Order: sequence, then C-alpha cells, then structure tokens
Amino acid sequence: MARTTDFPGGRSAGSPPRGRQSDVDASDSLDSMRSSKPSDRSYSKDMQMKHAAIFGAGIAIGAMIGAGAALLFAPQSGEETRELIGERARDVRGRIGERFDDVRGDLNWYLRRGRRKVRRGAERGRWAGEDLADRVRKGW
Repeated sequence: MARTTDFPGGRSAGSPPRGRQSDVDASDSLDSMRSSKPSDRSYSKDMQMKHAAIFGAGIAIGAMIGAGAALLFAPQSGEETRELIGERARDVRGRIGERFDDVRGDLNWYLRRGRRKVRRGAERGRWAGEDLADRVRKGW
C-alpha cells in the first residue's frame, strides 16, 4: 500500500514543488536595496552646508545694511546722490548699447558671409550638375 505523506506547507509527496514565498520577498528586498544608493552625505556635511548658508545670508544682510548706512552718512545730499546714481546708470546703459550694436554688426557680417558661401556653394553645385549632364550626353 502506497503512503502519501503531507509535508509542511500543505504539499503532498506527489504534487509538484512550488516557489517559496520567502525567496520572492528576499529578491524584492535585494532589488530595492540595490536601487537605493547611499547619499554620500553625512550629517556633518549637511550641518556644514547649513552653516555656510547662514553665513552667506549674514554677509548679504550686512552688505545691505552697509549700503544703507553709506547712503545715510554720505557727504553729499540725497538729491546729489540720486543724480550721481542716475548718471552712472546712463553711462552703463550707453556702454551696454554700444556693445549691443557691436554684436549686432558682427552678426550681420557673419550672416552676409554665410549667405555668400551658400550662394557660391549652390552655384558650384549647379556647375557640377551641368558638367555631369554634359558627360552623360556625350557618353563619358
């Protein structure tokens, strides 16, 4: 008489083996561990960045306070200071305009040069096509 033995997990001796659930879970967790790379940043580096940010903000605020104090304690009146700032702004605007005009002139020169090269290339291509057509008509 043949005996059937029940194995743990509810499988009898004659049934085909099935995959273990723990193997699937283990591979899933390994995949998730592989995809999550270490951040290469330690707590001390984070703190250093935070301190650097606070220091930079302090410098910016100090510069603004210094500029305000300089305007308040300037040896000239506010009207003269505003006039001086306006003149300097107009000078800068004029220099920027001149440079913009220079760049525009350079771009126009490059565009003309490019158009000329394209025209010459097209003309040379037309000549080459005519030469080829002549050779084909003459039978080489």
